[in-house]
Amino acid sequence: MAASENETRYPETTEFIYSVCAKRLKARKLLLGLTDAKIAAGGYDRKVVSRIINGTRTRNNPFLITPAYVKPLLENLKFESEVELFWGDVNDESFIKLFFCNLVTDILDESFWSKSEARVDLIQRVLLDDVRYAKIYPTISSEFEYKISEEIYDPISPFADVSGGEQVSPAERKEARQNAILRLFKNTRPIEMFQRFFQETNDRGENRGFKGLGGKRLDDFVNDSVMPFMRARMPKENSLGLRVYNIIASDVTRKVEAEFANMQREAAGFEKYTSPEQDEVFNALVEAAKGYIQKLGDLQERLDALLRKEKFGNT
Repeated sequence: MAASENETRYPETTEFIYSVCAKRLKARKLLLGLTDAKIAAGGYDRKVVSRIINGTRTRNNPFLITPAYVKPLLENLKFESEVELFWGDVNDESFIKLFFCNLVTDILDESFWSKSEARVDLIQRVLLDDVRYAKIYPTISSEFEYKISEEIYDPISPFADVSGGEQVSPAERKEARQNAILRLFKNTRPIEMFQRFFQETNDRGENRGFKGLGGKRLDDFVNDSVMPFMRARMPKENSLGLRVYNIIASDVTRKVEAEFANMQREAAGFEKYTSPEQDEVFNALVEAAKGYIQKLGDLQERLDALLRKEKFGNT
């Protein structure tokens, strides 16, 4: 689904970029002791400058900075380049980290209104390497709905056993997903990928304003850079997260299947599908899984810290 000129497929990302850019401009204005009128010197509209610096976007200026106002902002606020004006310090890892997290979140959320399920599925698979995300994945993914019966299966139910008997709230799902995205960034630090984006948009003249940022510009970046990055990071067979995923897909689902079969047979006046001994085994499998999954999550945190120290020199 193509976004119109004033729409965005990446709402969290564009709002984040606009907000940080406006704060950067305001900070520079205060540092230099300038007024809006001084920044607008040379025939520009002081009110437009004020709206830009205060992060106010209107129907006539939906992209924060219009091309006509790049020159006075660049020169009067004394930025060294358009790259610095629009993107700030390209070595600022904290900015790139938040850019990455917002962008991945937008890609995952866009499946609700677009035709981008393939790239959503790919990123979900990459995030499954995270033990704590793999643990709650059955509460998110529709694929578990079809492992038993589309009509009766609540994807929260089997995981309730593994998560200590509690259903997983939307807030907990969101937090687990955000933590998995953040873990991916910390373990890979794709700084150069974003630095290339900043420079290439400048070289193509696209930094003459943020127009089209939430459409083709980010689409091209996602398709040409982010998705190849994701494909290169598909979990391997020894992934701890995939191990958790498979435990839930087998042991927990097996228990739910048996419980549902028993419920149906008892409602029809028949004996239970499983014997007491089988029930005991199914329960034991789930109990064993709970402790094992918790231990895997703790071990993964330690392993990540060691790998980051080896790769980047710190944790």
